Amino acid sequence: MKNKTLLTHGLWAFLFLTGGTLLAEPSIATNIPVRHVMEQLTRAQQNSKFPAECFVPHSPEERKLQVGDVVEVGIFGQRDTVAKAIPIAPDGKLYYMFLPGIQAEGRKAVEVANEMEDKLSHLFNNPQVSIIPKQFISNRFAILGKVHVSSLYPLETAITVRQAIARAEGIQQGFYKDNTIEIHNYDKSWLLRGTEKIPVNFSNLMKENDFSEDIYVRPGDVIYIASALGREVYLMGEVTNQQSQPYTAGMTLVQLITGIDVGSGGYLEDSADIKRVVILRNALEDPKVFKINLQDILRGREHDVFLEAGDVVFVPEKSFLFTRNLVKTMVRTFVNTFVGEFASDINREFLFPIEDTTP
Repeated sequence: MKNKTLLTHGLWAFLFLTGGTLLAEPSIATNIPVRHVMEQLTRAQQNSKFPAECFVPHSPEERKLQVGDVVEVGIFGQRDTVAKAIPIAPDGKLYYMFLPGIQAEGRKAVEVANEMEDKLSHLFNNPQVSIIPKQFISNRFAILGKVHVSSLYPLETAITVRQAIARAEGIQQGFYKDNTIEIHNYDKSWLLRGTEKIPVNFSNLMKENDFSEDIYVRPGDVIYIASALGREVYLMGEVTNQQSQPYTAGMTLVQLITGIDVGSGGYLEDSADIKRVVILRNALEDPKVFKINLQDILRGREHDVFLEAGDVVFVPEKSFLFTRNLVKTMVRTFVNTFVGEFASDINREFLFPIEDTTP
């Protein structure tokens, strides 16, 4: 039974990733050894780091009822006894027909049905009570972060992590110079189940189509697609606007400051000291400082400097003395300006030595 379930999941996952082309495009389908694909999917899941139950769809029958859940109740063979939508009352009880309230909160539907059968036995001959959950008030999952529609979603059918991301209309992408760029960080993304962080490798799942990572979503799960904070560069100091720009390979200091790549006339204020521009690298972990004479670069005396993802470029005021305090000021300004809600966690005194390096 387990292998059959895994195969069923694998088939739907295969169809999901191919957009249903197994039927829509016969020319492609005939070149795909479906049996071989299914064997690979099953093998990947069986060799997964996750237990087998992670690849079994969630069964509503295993859910425990909660206040606000809606159920359909009826007695087999007694059409007039069917009540299609009874909510679990605020006191946690289910009220049906002439019965006193039956405790339902925290119990499975079958357990409640068994108790109701006992209490109805004086009215019906061998009553068989059916309780069908119609709506679980807590039967939802959340997907947050760098997806197009962050929200709570009802878990109406069995879906996997990848399908849940598709439900949120997919991963966000940035645009830079008419090209799409990644603004998410799969390595820092996570799935939270209760108080446990489930070790889904989102990079393998989304980039490598690794089905061994594509587990089923459970009620209450929280999926978070992290932001690629390090995929931007940051411009601060004596500039017209403290801002971040998407990083692309080959980006240079001159391109950033002069606004060449974004179609601007430049960002420098008249008070800017372009002889002592500072690049702060690894600002929140192991900061390294690079002092750059931008004036010499602009005059052709020095080569332009290539930037790296996550670099913080600071243009000081002409009267600012270059000291260790400047670096602390840069870090605090960067955290408060760009890191947002995480600022309180990492805005602190830096106790580590700061390496001053000239490229």
